[in-house]
Amino acid sequence: MLFFAKMYHFMALNVLLGYIPLEISFHFKKVSNKVFLLLGMMWLLFYPNAPYLFTDFFHLERLSIYQGMNQIFGQSLSAWVSFCLLTIGICVYGFLGMATVLTTLNEAFRRNILNKKWQGIFFVLIVNLLSSLAIFVGRFDRLHSVHLFTRPIQTLQTIFLTWSVDKGLFVVMFTVMQLILLATIVGLTGLELIDKDEKLY
Repeated sequence: MLFFAKMYHFMALNVLLGYIPLEISFHFKKVSNKVFLLLGMMWLLFYPNAPYLFTDFFHLERLSIYQGMNQIFGQSLSAWVSFCLLTIGICVYGFLGMATVLTTLNEAFRRNILNKKWQGIFFVLIVNLLSSLAIFVGRFDRLHSVHLFTRPIQTLQTIFLTWSVDKGLFVVMFTVMQLILLATIVGLTGLELIDKDEKLY
Protein backbone atom coordinates (compact mmCIF):
# COMPACT_ATOMS: atom_id res chain seq x y z
CA MET A 1 0.00 0.00 0.00
CA LEU A 2 2.87 2.35 0.81
CA PHE A 3 4.38 1.48 -2.57
CA PHE A 4 1.10 2.40 -4.26
CA ALA A 5 0.79 5.62 -2.25
CA LYS A 6 4.25 6.76 -3.33
CA MET A 7 3.99 5.74 -6.97
CA TYR A 8 0.36 6.65 -7.70
CA HIS A 9 -0.34 9.47 -5.27
CA PHE A 10 -1.75 11.54 -8.16
CA MET A 11 -4.58 9.02 -8.59
CA ALA A 12 -6.34 10.35 -5.49
CA LEU A 13 -6.92 13.67 -7.25
CA ASN A 14 -7.78 12.05 -10.58
CA VAL A 15 -10.34 9.74 -8.98
CA LEU A 16 -11.84 12.64 -7.02
CA LEU A 17 -12.20 14.68 -10.21
CA GLY A 18 -13.71 11.66 -11.95
CA TYR A 19 -16.25 11.37 -9.14
CA ILE A 20 -17.45 14.99 -9.34
CA PRO A 21 -19.71 14.53 -12.42
CA LEU A 22 -21.24 11.51 -10.70
CA GLU A 23 -21.95 13.53 -7.57
CA ILE A 24 -23.47 16.36 -9.62
CA SER A 25 -25.76 13.92 -11.45
CA PHE A 26 -27.20 12.73 -8.12
CA HIS A 27 -28.88 16.13 -7.69
CA PHE A 28 -30.49 16.48 -11.12
CA LYS A 29 -33.96 15.27 -10.16
CA LYS A 30 -34.17 17.46 -7.06
CA VAL A 31 -33.91 20.86 -8.72
CA SER A 32 -35.83 23.22 -10.99
CA ASN A 33 -35.12 23.51 -14.71
CA LYS A 34 -32.98 26.62 -14.24
CA VAL A 35 -30.86 25.00 -11.56
CA PHE A 36 -30.66 21.84 -13.66
CA LEU A 37 -29.17 23.85 -16.53
CA LEU A 38 -26.60 25.37 -14.17
CA LEU A 39 -25.75 21.95 -12.77
CA GLY A 40 -25.58 20.65 -16.32
CA MET A 41 -22.92 23.22 -17.20
CA MET A 42 -20.95 22.28 -14.10
CA TRP A 43 -21.34 18.63 -15.01
CA LEU A 44 -20.04 19.27 -18.54
CA LEU A 45 -17.05 21.13 -17.11
CA PHE A 46 -16.00 18.19 -14.93
CA TYR A 47 -17.25 15.29 -17.04
CA PRO A 48 -14.03 14.85 -19.10
CA ASN A 49 -12.25 13.85 -15.89
CA ALA A 50 -14.13 10.52 -16.00
CA PRO A 51 -12.93 9.23 -19.40
CA TYR A 52 -9.57 10.92 -18.71
CA LEU A 53 -9.02 8.25 -16.07
CA PHE A 54 -8.56 5.63 -18.76
CA THR A 55 -5.39 7.37 -19.94
CA ASP A 56 -3.90 6.57 -16.53
CA PHE A 57 -3.50 2.96 -17.63
CA PHE A 58 -0.18 4.08 -19.11
CA HIS A 59 1.15 4.39 -15.57
CA LEU A 60 1.07 0.60 -15.27
CA GLU A 61 4.42 0.62 -17.04
CA ARG A 62 5.97 1.79 -13.78
CA LEU A 63 5.29 -1.61 -12.28
CA SER A 64 7.85 -4.40 -12.42
CA ILE A 65 5.29 -7.04 -13.44
CA TYR A 66 5.94 -7.21 -17.17
CA GLN A 67 9.41 -8.45 -18.03
CA GLY A 68 9.22 -8.59 -21.81
CA MET A 69 7.88 -10.89 -24.50
CA ASN A 70 8.01 -14.61 -23.72
CA GLN A 71 9.11 -13.86 -20.16
CA ILE A 72 7.48 -14.94 -16.92
CA PHE A 73 5.48 -12.16 -15.30
CA GLY A 74 6.87 -10.81 -12.05
CA GLN A 75 5.29 -12.12 -8.86
CA SER A 76 5.85 -9.07 -6.69
CA LEU A 77 2.77 -8.89 -4.47
CA SER A 78 3.07 -5.14 -3.94
CA ALA A 79 3.18 -4.58 -7.71
CA TRP A 80 0.06 -6.68 -8.25
CA VAL A 81 -1.73 -4.88 -5.41
CA SER A 82 -0.89 -1.60 -7.14
CA PHE A 83 -2.16 -3.04 -10.42
CA CYS A 84 -5.48 -4.01 -8.80
CA LEU A 85 -5.94 -0.68 -7.02
CA LEU A 86 -5.12 1.33 -10.13
CA THR A 87 -7.43 -0.77 -12.30
CA ILE A 88 -10.29 -0.56 -9.79
CA GLY A 89 -10.01 3.21 -9.51
CA ILE A 90 -9.88 3.71 -13.26
CA CYS A 91 -12.67 1.30 -14.18
CA VAL A 92 -15.13 2.05 -11.37
CA TYR A 93 -15.00 5.84 -11.55
CA GLY A 94 -14.31 5.89 -15.27
CA PHE A 95 -17.40 3.87 -16.15
CA LEU A 96 -19.65 5.36 -13.45
CA GLY A 97 -18.61 8.85 -14.49
CA MET A 98 -19.22 8.13 -18.16
CA ALA A 99 -22.64 6.69 -17.37
CA THR A 100 -23.68 10.17 -16.24
CA VAL A 101 -23.91 11.13 -19.92
CA LEU A 102 -26.95 8.88 -20.09
CA THR A 103 -28.26 10.20 -16.76
CA THR A 104 -27.97 13.78 -18.00
CA LEU A 105 -29.53 12.91 -21.34
CA ASN A 106 -32.46 11.12 -19.74
CA GLU A 107 -33.07 14.02 -17.38
CA ALA A 108 -33.03 16.48 -20.29
CA PHE A 109 -35.66 14.36 -22.05
CA ARG A 110 -37.69 14.03 -18.87
CA ARG A 111 -37.78 17.80 -18.51
CA ASN A 112 -38.63 18.24 -22.19
CA ILE A 113 -35.46 20.26 -22.74
CA LEU A 114 -34.67 17.72 -25.45
CA ASN A 115 -37.54 15.97 -27.21
CA LYS A 116 -36.16 14.58 -30.47
CA LYS A 117 -34.02 11.51 -30.98
CA TRP A 118 -31.57 13.40 -33.19
CA GLN A 119 -31.11 15.96 -30.41
CA GLY A 120 -30.08 13.18 -28.05
CA ILE A 121 -27.61 11.77 -30.57
CA PHE A 122 -26.20 15.25 -31.20
CA PHE A 123 -25.88 15.82 -27.44
CA VAL A 124 -23.90 12.61 -26.96
CA LEU A 125 -21.62 13.36 -29.92
CA ILE A 126 -20.91 16.92 -28.77
CA VAL A 127 -20.23 15.86 -25.18
CA ASN A 128 -17.79 13.18 -26.30
CA LEU A 129 -16.11 15.49 -28.80
CA LEU A 130 -15.61 18.20 -26.16
CA SER A 131 -14.47 15.57 -23.70
CA SER A 132 -11.84 14.29 -26.14
CA LEU A 133 -10.56 17.84 -26.63
CA ALA A 134 -10.35 18.29 -22.87
CA ILE A 135 -8.52 14.99 -22.45
CA PHE A 136 -5.96 16.00 -25.07
CA VAL A 137 -5.17 19.37 -23.48
CA GLY A 138 -5.23 17.78 -20.04
CA ARG A 139 -2.80 15.05 -20.96
CA PHE A 140 -0.47 16.93 -23.32
CA ASP A 141 -0.86 20.62 -22.42
CA ARG A 142 -1.35 19.86 -18.71
CA LEU A 143 -4.46 22.00 -18.43
CA HIS A 144 -7.11 21.29 -15.80
CA SER A 145 -10.73 22.28 -15.26
CA VAL A 146 -9.69 24.99 -12.83
CA HIS A 147 -7.75 26.77 -15.58
CA LEU A 148 -11.06 27.76 -17.17
CA PHE A 149 -11.48 30.05 -14.16
CA THR A 150 -7.89 31.14 -13.59
CA ARG A 151 -6.83 31.51 -17.25
CA PRO A 152 -10.07 31.37 -19.27
CA ILE A 153 -8.94 33.07 -22.50
CA GLN A 154 -5.64 31.23 -22.78
CA THR A 155 -7.29 27.93 -21.92
CA LEU A 156 -10.07 28.33 -24.49
CA GLN A 157 -7.52 29.31 -27.13
CA THR A 158 -5.48 26.20 -26.37
CA ILE A 159 -8.55 23.98 -26.54
CA PHE A 160 -10.28 25.34 -29.63
CA LEU A 161 -7.77 27.40 -31.63
CA THR A 162 -4.55 25.41 -31.38
CA TRP A 163 -4.68 22.43 -33.72
CA SER A 164 -2.37 19.86 -35.25
CA VAL A 165 -2.81 16.64 -37.19
CA ASP A 166 -2.00 14.63 -34.08
CA LYS A 167 -4.56 16.54 -32.03
CA GLY A 168 -7.24 16.01 -34.66
CA LEU A 169 -6.55 12.29 -34.91
CA PHE A 170 -6.45 11.95 -31.13
CA VAL A 171 -9.81 13.69 -30.75
CA VAL A 172 -11.42 11.49 -33.40
CA MET A 173 -9.94 8.34 -31.90
CA PHE A 174 -10.99 9.16 -28.34
CA THR A 175 -14.45 10.26 -29.42
CA VAL A 176 -14.95 6.88 -31.08
CA MET A 177 -13.53 5.12 -28.01
CA GLN A 178 -15.91 6.95 -25.69
CA LEU A 179 -18.89 6.15 -27.91
CA ILE A 180 -17.93 2.47 -27.83
CA LEU A 181 -17.57 2.57 -24.03
CA LEU A 182 -20.96 4.27 -23.71
CA ALA A 183 -22.51 1.63 -25.94
CA THR A 184 -20.94 -0.99 -23.69
CA ILE A 185 -22.42 0.69 -20.60
CA VAL A 186 -25.85 0.72 -22.24
CA GLY A 187 -25.49 -2.94 -23.19
CA LEU A 188 -24.37 -4.03 -19.73
CA THR A 189 -26.83 -1.99 -17.69
CA GLY A 190 -29.84 -1.89 -19.97
CA LEU A 191 -30.05 1.89 -19.61
CA GLU A 192 -32.43 3.45 -22.09
CA LEU A 193 -33.63 6.87 -23.06
CA ILE A 194 -36.30 8.25 -20.80
CA ASP A 195 -39.73 6.73 -21.09
CA LYS A 196 -42.07 9.28 -22.64
CA ASP A 197 -44.60 8.59 -19.89
CA GLU A 198 -42.12 9.91 -17.32
CA LYS A 199 -41.59 13.30 -18.92
CA LEU A 200 -42.36 16.44 -16.99
CA TYR A 201 -44.93 18.70 -18.56
